[in-house]
Amino acid sequence: MNNPRNSDSLLALFLLIAAVVACSTSSTSNSDLAKANKLVDEGNAAVEQGKKFLQEAEDKKSAMLQMNVRRIAEARVIAAEAIAAYDKTAEKCKEAAQKYDEASRLKISEKFKDYLMLKVKEYNKRAELVATAKDTPQALIESTNRSSFVIRVNSNNDKVNKLSKEADDLASQADKLQKENSGDFK
Repeated sequence: MNNPRNSDSLLALFLLIAAVVACSTSSTSNSDLAKANKLVDEGNAAVEQGKKFLQEAEDKKSAMLQMNVRRIAEARVIAAEAIAAYDKTAEKCKEAAQKYDEASRLKISEKFKDYLMLKVKEYNKRAELVATAKDTPQALIESTNRSSFVIRVNSNNDKVNKLSKEADDLASQADKLQKENSGDFK
């Protein structure tokens, strides 16, 4: 039930960290550029913290799924801990998106703004993905039998895979924009 692709995908999602700096243009003030870079750094820090919470959540989910059915009470405690870690991860994704959004509203180059808006969409999507991923441990807590648990987990895995693809697509668009406009990024 623990899909290694999902775990790897979730971890890979957080490895995509925006560390870009726009080149100054005539419409860009040094003050706004400095503020934007500071906000991007803060967003990147939130992403790094989120990665740690995600690893904790995935480790707990894996432990929960590998427990003997006779230890269901203990597995449910671990599931609750996984949910809490997923919640912290989602908060950090939202924080990163907010920082990137705030930076995009400053007087910076249009390409940098476009890039940041893609990162906002990406991290909002990642927050949604993480919120969805926590349904697997929630299913264990709420399940009354194995078959209902398996059905719910399989359905959830499909949702996580879909959201993961959407977030990865946004990250690819941002990376492509950055590569195609390297003169606008330091």
